[in-house]
Amino acid sequence: DELTINLFGSSENTYSVQINRNGTVKFDRAAPIYLSGLSIDSAKKRLIKSLSKLYTGLLSSDEVNKVELDLSLSKSRSIVVNIVGQVVAPGTYTISGFSSVLNALYAAGGPNEVGSYRNIKLLRNGKVNKTIDLYDYFVKGLYPNVYLRDQDVILVDVYNKQVDVSSGFKTNALYELK
Repeated sequence: DELTINLFGSSENTYSVQINRNGTVKFDRAAPIYLSGLSIDSAKKRLIKSLSKLYTGLLSSDEVNKVELDLSLSKSRSIVVNIVGQVVAPGTYTISGFSSVLNALYAAGGPNEVGSYRNIKLLRNGKVNKTIDLYDYFVKGLYPNVYLRDQDVILVDVYNKQVDVSSGFKTNALYELK
């Protein structure tokens, strides 16, 4: 990812920095600052804390000496994820680094006719990092706040049990049981 950092107020400067493979950015006369995986707000707080050694006005409450920091993402990197198991189009996908599991599943066509919506595993470094139940999203609107990293694997298992509701309910459909 590439970030643009604007400093304004009693000091003015603009930096265009790239997050390196170690997840850090480097400024002259400062130690590397680890930003990988942070939100823009969290990265901004960490930058203010670290750069306050160079720009003392970042922590100043005095309006004359105050320095403000504005952080924006100027370029995002792509990541490669593998989507396997019971999906319409399993394979390797190159997607935005801001993509979620839901975005990746959409790219793969979603679970197929025997794929589970309730038992989707995010594998990271060969281990189950998170198990996702999409019914929370479908029924309650709770978005699975799980973002992907390069080389993650999404595994969609076969559904365990289903029930066909054809009468007596407001929403008749095929439901997956836990």
